[in-house]
Amino acid sequence: MDTQSCPHCAAAIVLYHPCENILSNIDSYASAVKKIYAIDNTESPNQALANRLKERYKNLEYIPNNQNLGIATALNQACDMAIDDGFAWLLTMDQDSCFINFDDYLACLEKHGEISKTALLAPNPQWHAKEHLPKNPLFNYEEKSLVITSGNFLNLTLFNKIGRFEEKLFIDMVDYDYCLKARMLDYKILYFPDIMLQHSLGNLFQRKNLVTRKLRNKIEHSPQRVYYGARNFLYLSKKHSKAFPREFNLPKTLNILFIHEITKILIYEDQKLAKINAKFLGLWHFIIGKYGKYEL
Repeated sequence: MDTQSCPHCAAAIVLYHPCENILSNIDSYASAVKKIYAIDNTESPNQALANRLKERYKNLEYIPNNQNLGIATALNQACDMAIDDGFAWLLTMDQDSCFINFDDYLACLEKHGEISKTALLAPNPQWHAKEHLPKNPLFNYEEKSLVITSGNFLNLTLFNKIGRFEEKLFIDMVDYDYCLKARMLDYKILYFPDIMLQHSLGNLFQRKNLVTRKLRNKIEHSPQRVYYGARNFLYLSKKHSKAFPREFNLPKTLNILFIHEITKILIYEDQKLAKINAKFLGLWHFIIGKYGKYEL
């Protein structure tokens, strides 16, 4: 990338058992930000890979937690460090994400980042982002209600006003909770459909549609992620139902989790029993108020 680094921008990448392909992912934005905070939640970090990161990126600070503290804690760590270092914006990245046209994203930040009511900017996450890249990207944006964390430019001047990432969720729905808190304060979430982020949302499988008999791509999550998704979705529905009754309410959430999604699991997915058990365990832990890290 030939872009000069943005003096007001840092980046944070949360690592968990990373592999070599993170180098090419970080390459897609590394030279365009002033500093990179690599927060490693791996229990026994790969020191050789950590050394490669520090050698390859002179602007990278490697922070090993030596335990899995969850995505929310790692993001809070990065935000605190970036604020202490005087940055106004923090790019929040997953280790399996990379940008296709980051130069254009910086132009969007320069054009729209001065809006005082903007909580964050978000790109367009795709499985095959290169195939969706428009020939002449526009800097137009839409206001969104909810976006995923990866690829966001987070406005650090509003971070403590909005409230920190909810650490008891550990993983899943951490991003949605932050978006909802921002919206409750009338801050804006700007989504740029022509800024392409290649991003993996889960394991991709091909499944045959029982009606059309055609193969279709399906995203599946592990039973562990199903557990966190169910528990945390219920938490958000209870917490935000008063402010956002159409989007988050317990009857609607129960219908989605235990009718629609279980039907999908039974028809299309593997590990059916384990995933259904994980959903009901998530429901039970929501009822008794058990949060944080939980390993199935």
